[in-house]
Amino acid sequence: MRFYGISPNNLDLGLLPFSILESRAICRYLCEKYAEKGNKGLYGTNSLAKASIDQWLEAEGQSFNPPSSVLVFQLAFALRMNIKQDQAVINQNEEKLAKVLEVYEKRLGESRLLTGDDFSLVDLSHLPNTHYLVNATDRGELFTSKKNVGRWWDEISSRDSWKKVVDMQKQRI
Repeated sequence: MRFYGISPNNLDLGLLPFSILESRAICRYLCEKYAEKGNKGLYGTNSLAKASIDQWLEAEGQSFNPPSSVLVFQLAFALRMNIKQDQAVINQNEEKLAKVLEVYEKRLGESRLLTGDDFSLVDLSHLPNTHYLVNATDRGELFTSKKNVGRWWDEISSRDSWKKVVDMQKQRI
């Protein structure tokens, strides 16, 4: 079976009874497999919570990740790779991301986090790209200028576990 044009035959994480290539699917699997360890509610504790998390993970994957990934590449990595930035692509994706963040602003005015009051896989999935955009580009104001999105970002990015990830990354550079 080929997924997104990639053959899973050479991928073996050593944890999975079969090959999974999509990161959100891997995260869901690991949350289910190790539900009694670590953050027990990361993927929800009941079917309604899981449905809400799945809905917001879909929104992240379809609406947030595409423009944020393009912006991270164009603004944080292209120049380091001696690739010319494409201002038209940057402008287009900044506009798309701003629209997504308006939806988030409204949602986060209704709840502490995107899926309610408990940190979840949804919040976790936003950390990498948002971290780069806030800390490695001049576009952090997309997040920090919005009252609720800024509050949410401050909360999820100040978690001890995320700080450890950031510290490990700094050690690799």
